[in-house]
Amino acid sequence: MKYTLMITLLSLLLASCATSRLSDEAMETLIEEFIASEQLENQHSVSAFTLDSYGQLNDHYVVFRSAPMRHFLVKLAPRCSELSFSMGLVLHRRFGNTLSEGLDYVYVPDSLPFKCFISKIYPLTKMQHDVLRASIKAEINELELKEEQEKGDQGTTPETKL
Repeated sequence: MKYTLMITLLSLLLASCATSRLSDEAMETLIEEFIASEQLENQHSVSAFTLDSYGQLNDHYVVFRSAPMRHFLVKLAPRCSELSFSMGLVLHRRFGNTLSEGLDYVYVPDSLPFKCFISKIYPLTKMQHDVLRASIKAEINELELKEEQEKGDQGTTPETKL
């Protein structure tokens, strides 16, 4: 009995500490709306590309940062769910320091070498990168607010009339 109660309390504690995260579908919709609203054009290859860092948005989209402070929104195919559980990724380029769609791919070094091919490359200006980050943060804040409201609604019980 104590063991069950302890696990239940620990689960509740961990759930309350968890940060809100957009679902893959919500993130995908947000990104596709951003691509349409900013009228981003796919660039088939990028020369003089050096991967400086990356940020995973969902299983299909990653933002690569290249020196000097160039950002690229990259769509991966097929979906690359291994990225969520990895501390890093490996970028395989077929031609030196050129990033090309269809030929180049990423994979997670911790798992089986499952190739996630680069299917689209969208160059981002600094302003577009900041707008994308701000819109993602706004969606997460809205999600957190909804979750707090739902918790508040669950804590109140309707009065019963006799």
